[in-house]
Parts: sequence; structure tokens; C-alpha cells
Amino acid sequence: MGFYIVFIGIVFLTMAVEMELFLRGKEVLGLLREQLGGTLPIDLVGRILVKFRVMLSTLLLAIGLVMMLFIKRIMFPLEQIIERTRAMSAGDFSVALSEESKDELGELARHINDLNANEQELILLAKNMAEQLRQTLTEGDEATKIEEAVQLIDELEETLAEFGRSFYR
Repeated sequence: MGFYIVFIGIVFLTMAVEMELFLRGKEVLGLLREQLGGTLPIDLVGRILVKFRVMLSTLLLAIGLVMMLFIKRIMFPLEQIIERTRAMSAGDFSVALSEESKDELGELARHINDLNANEQELILLAKNMAEQLRQTLTEGDEATKIEEAVQLIDELEETLAEFGRSFYR
């Protein structure tokens, strides 16, 4: 975000310097005298130029502030989303994104939180099924173990397929 703010500052500083150099040029002063009448005192022309400079500077400042606020409004939530999704991808599922915003960023946060919850559910399901499979393989005779293990694997496949269908609707 700092890059954008510095970039906007450089652009507006360049525009302000260019505007000042243009207004100091002799052509502008001569043109103003011709257009406003040859009898205008230099003092009045100078005051007109100062007012013009102030108006343009105020306009540039207002545009710059609006752009910086807009960038801050977009960049701050995006930085939070990036930071928290990095934590999620590293396995920290306790992180949740703020869903307060009603705009597209809030909607993105809601979908990421849904993905996070679904991933937690899948991990829990896989752990439970692995534990059941472990218990099945340690108890009973060989034929029963194999039959029950195959049944558990079939259940896991069906559950994952159902989960996938519900997830990708």
C-alpha cells in the first residue's frame, strides 16, 4: 500500500511543479493581459494567477486524498485476507476472516471462511474414518477385518463424493 501512496504523491508533485512552471511562463501572463484587457495592472494579473494556483492545488489535493482513501479501503482488507489465508494454508484453521463488509471483499471473506470450515470438516472426517479403520484392522479374525475395512473405505469414498457434490454446486 505504501508503494501506491508514494506513487500518487510523486504523480501529484510532478503535476504541481509542471502547473507552476506553466503559470510562471511569460506567454500565460501576456495572454491574460490580452484577454482581460491591456490596461490591467500586473498586480491584478498576479492575484488572478495565485487564485488559479490555489484552486488547482486544492483540486489536486482533493483528488489525491480520495485516491489514497480508496486505495486504503481496498488494500487493508486485501492484506488481511492474504495474511489469514496464508495461515490457513499453513494449517492454522482457527483463523477466520472478518465478514462485516457488504461489498465484494466481504463476500470473498465469507467464501474463504466457508472453504476453511469445509476443510476442517474434511480433516475431521478423514481422522475419524482412519481411527475406525485402525480399530477394524486390530480386532476380529482376518476375513472380518478385510470385509469391514473394505466397507469403511467404501463409506469414506461415498462420503467424500457426496461432500464434493455438495461443495461444487
